[in-house]
Amino acid sequence: MGMFNSNVLDIVIGLIFVYLTLAILCTAANEWVAAVTKRRGKTLERGVRQLLADQVVPNADRGDQQFAEEFYRHPLITKLLDRGNHPAYLSPRTFAAAVTDIVTNTGPAPPAPSVTSGLTPDKIETPLPNFAGLPEGQVKRSVLALIQHLKERNDPAVVQQALEAWFNDSMDRVSGWYKRRTQLWTIIIAAALTILVNADTVHIVRQLRNDPVLRSAVIEEAKVRSQKPRPTVTVEYKDENDPTSPTVTRNEGDALSQKELDVLGQMIGWHSPFRDNLRGETFLGWLLTVLAISMGAPFWFDLLNKIMRVRFAGKSPDETAKPPEKPDAEPRV
Repeated sequence: MGMFNSNVLDIVIGLIFVYLTLAILCTAANEWVAAVTKRRGKTLERGVRQLLADQVVPNADRGDQQFAEEFYRHPLITKLLDRGNHPAYLSPRTFAAAVTDIVTNTGPAPPAPSVTSGLTPDKIETPLPNFAGLPEGQVKRSVLALIQHLKERNDPAVVQQALEAWFNDSMDRVSGWYKRRTQLWTIIIAAALTILVNADTVHIVRQLRNDPVLRSAVIEEAKVRSQKPRPTVTVEYKDENDPTSPTVTRNEGDALSQKELDVLGQMIGWHSPFRDNLRGETFLGWLLTVLAISMGAPFWFDLLNKIMRVRFAGKSPDETAKPPEKPDAEPRV
């Protein structure tokens, strides 16, 4: 059989297959929890409020107001709120337009252009927001720092672009928050899933080692799985006017077939009374499974394909030998 066709390699493939299928289930559960808890919207709101913190704007009717509160009262933003819930997506264009309008209409007006300045009415249709006239605060400092080195800083379009860039840079940090929060939820869900289905790594390895029929069935399903697309879930907000309805794109790799579930069910589950399953090694097996699932389905899919290539001596599972090409009748120049 050779080293690469040994039972040890088959057990490794079987274990990777189990981790991959459980990670796919964990990803689906994580997306469901994110939708129920509105995690994306809450994380975005936290980022926006931090971005606009420590800044007030003068208001003729209510006196000095926090910039963040004025921002969330702006019509462009209120129309995106779904029964008070923060949208899960906010376009840079909408953010910049709301901020510009707040500063233009509530801040001190910029000086009127001189008659002899050469400005025509079409050039002064869009009023320039006077960020320098704002009270000291984070918004004023940040925006002035962005535009002070620009030659066209008196152009409203350039100011708009600077605000959008400021927002995009800040959203990179918010994305980092969301990924860390998602990773934490992944570990929590992985732990719950592991205990619920009794996915004990030690027990699974023992089953794969002692049951050649099961091991063969797992290898066959691993072949099929390795030919499917890499599991990925993408969330896009294509309609800026409806940021509460994302487009979630899944591929064939995110679905488990009935055969995969049947094979998986033979290696996990509570097949005896709860207390009979609790041994010292059980907790170790659960811990190993949780750590493995938290690494994500794409990681295990990539590793499965690498090991399968080793298992089949560099060939893909369904690859057949190609006949040698016929030599050319005449040498090519």
